[in-house]
Amino acid sequence: MNEPITNPTEESQPGPETPQPPQPYGKPLSTALEVTLLALLLGAAVEILFDGHPLGINFPVLTWMCVGALLLSAYLEGVRPSRYDLLLTPPILFLSAMAAVRKEPLTTFLNVVGVLMLFALWVRTFRAGRLLDFGWLDFTISLILVPVEALFRPWASFRAAWQQVFGAEGGRGRGWAIVRGVLLALPVVAIFLGLLAAADIVFGAAVERLLEWLDIERILGWVGDGLVITISGFFFLGALVSALLEPEKRELIGEKRPFLRPFLGLLETGIVLGAVDLLFLIFVLFQVRYLFGGEANITAAGYTYSDYARRGFSELVAVAVLSLGMILVLGMFGKREGAREVSIFRGLSTALVALLGVILASALMRLLLYENAYGFTRQRTYTHVFIFWMAAGFTAFLFLLYRGELRRFAPAVALGVLGFGVTLNLMNLDAFIVRRNVDRYWGGAGLDTSYLLSLSEDAAPALAAVASEVQPGAREELLPGLACQLERLRTRQDRLVWPGYHIGLERAVTALDGVSGIEAFTPGRGENGEPIVTSPGGEEIQCGYGYYFWD
Repeated sequence: MNEPITNPTEESQPGPETPQPPQPYGKPLSTALEVTLLALLLGAAVEILFDGHPLGINFPVLTWMCVGALLLSAYLEGVRPSRYDLLLTPPILFLSAMAAVRKEPLTTFLNVVGVLMLFALWVRTFRAGRLLDFGWLDFTISLILVPVEALFRPWASFRAAWQQVFGAEGGRGRGWAIVRGVLLALPVVAIFLGLLAAADIVFGAAVERLLEWLDIERILGWVGDGLVITISGFFFLGALVSALLEPEKRELIGEKRPFLRPFLGLLETGIVLGAVDLLFLIFVLFQVRYLFGGEANITAAGYTYSDYARRGFSELVAVAVLSLGMILVLGMFGKREGAREVSIFRGLSTALVALLGVILASALMRLLLYENAYGFTRQRTYTHVFIFWMAAGFTAFLFLLYRGELRRFAPAVALGVLGFGVTLNLMNLDAFIVRRNVDRYWGGAGLDTSYLLSLSEDAAPALAAVASEVQPGAREELLPGLACQLERLRTRQDRLVWPGYHIGLERAVTALDGVSGIEAFTPGRGENGEPIVTSPGGEEIQCGYGYYFWD
């Protein structure tokens, strides 16, 4: 028989490529095992550093570990991080370190939340960069999407790491089938064991002795620790995968085409801005006559100077915030066709910002008068600092408006929020309040010792410094409170282990321990168990609310 003739050239050519099935878990990292181990190490750090420990040195330690893990993962994966967005690492490290230094509530909150938000932005821009080009939606989506992606993106890399360790069969072998069967049987057996133990007294006693021998509480504790490590590790793995697999180039929302096209004409925006400008001008004229014109004009109007100054600074700050939002919206969604319309809008906006500058000055002056009359508190000091950062925001808005780059106002606001938090850290808010109120005291005003003693540990060194300088009456009020605070802080310090070590707490105890005369007050308990200190004359003084932390 004749053999069929074949074309050797055709035989040597490969056939059509077999389509590869899609990855069911997404794209894995090429160094999945190494990065997975790093993530589990971070998960173990969460359990070790935070299980039963208050916020302290554990927060900067974990933060620095996360920074190191991300940079090491990038090196192993061969990914080059964005050079400019590496500048996020200094504020991340600074804020995390200050969380172990400051104890004032808002400062601590801004430190922790600031680190988390900066990390989310860094993960989102790790390869693509361009953080300074972000708009409002880019910031919002990043802060929402990164935590969500961290929950859903680790699975492909974890599967690849699992197969690398246990082989291609993964968890489909007989051994793993036995493990799964045991895990499924445990809750079923536990339910029936409980019912049978309740049904028979003798059997129940035997089960109870067995559980005591097994130390079930310790086993449950180990299980809980394992769950914390696993869940935290998976979250960290998802964040690392999100950073390393993000595209090197990213199209930002509204960068090429506006997300929502401008729909307001110059007539509409001009009427709004003109009306607000006129209202603010009238208000400013009243400020020039009364607030800036001196106490005589206010008295003639039937008000005292303190009453006039006390009202309005919070409302004026709210007016400034709403006005900034209004001109930003009008700038983004207002149509300006031609140089003439652009100039009109800029002129009206400039007039509004100038009037708002006077209003902010009015708010600041009212606040200063109120602080001089009634003393400094946290709320007043927050507002005091915020006014200056608000003024910086208005300046940035005008600068970007004239450059035609209002999109960059979102990063400017983010930078302002960061600056506000850094300012609170650097000024040591509670110590600042003590010093300013003591300055008022030396000027002849009273000293609200009960309020000063209610401040955080950050205020303790400043209080200790003035305790020996004030007049005997104020000293008699301060010393018992400082003695109570010292005993409370010593008790808290004795219960801490190294992950909860806090520099602010250490400084407070050291400062209070050195106050002259404080050793004469003996801490103890009252008849009802409440914390007290006994004065040198034998008088029992209650420590007041908040000192039940001794328990």
